[in-house]
Amino acid sequence: MKKLFLFTLVLFSVAVNAQTRQSLLKSALVNSTAGDTFLLRDSVLAHIYYDAESDSMLLAGLKYDGLSQADADYMRAQLMNYRPHTWTKDSITGAVIVPSSAVPSAALEPKKSAKAWSKYFETHNKGYYEVSEPVFSRDGMYAVVYVAFECGANCGNGGATLYHFENGEWKPVSNLFSYNKQGK
Repeated sequence: MKKLFLFTLVLFSVAVNAQTRQSLLKSALVNSTAGDTFLLRDSVLAHIYYDAESDSMLLAGLKYDGLSQADADYMRAQLMNYRPHTWTKDSITGAVIVPSSAVPSAALEPKKSAKAWSKYFETHNKGYYEVSEPVFSRDGMYAVVYVAFECGANCGNGGATLYHFENGEWKPVSNLFSYNKQGK
């Protein structure tokens, strides 16, 4: 009986964590102006900034936003333990998955990039979102998520935001960094 109770408790905990994670991701996308239905690149982003070193500096700075050094270390450990995976249609409500193979490479030279985006828009009528795996504080009440919107070689925006879970919903607390690409 005790094992059944513990098993049920673990299953409930996993279900609540999945629900909380999906709720956070949906809040982050709404905060980034995603509609009820949106295109989502299948690749889960490994970093919330440019690379592991930049992530570490960004997370270390969070202690000044009310989080402890232990929370920043805990979040950094989550990023360091990242295992490549993809989003599925069930990952985030409203997401329509775009395979990475259909997305123009960011490393293309300008002429090839314009051609690749033109081909992309022949199939898809709008840009796509990219989302990182969220990283949570030790108590699960704070999280950082990176969301970007890509819409062309010189079109897009994104950034990382710190969220706090209060009154049953995720609310943005602080914009940690952002960018905006604009055409020439």
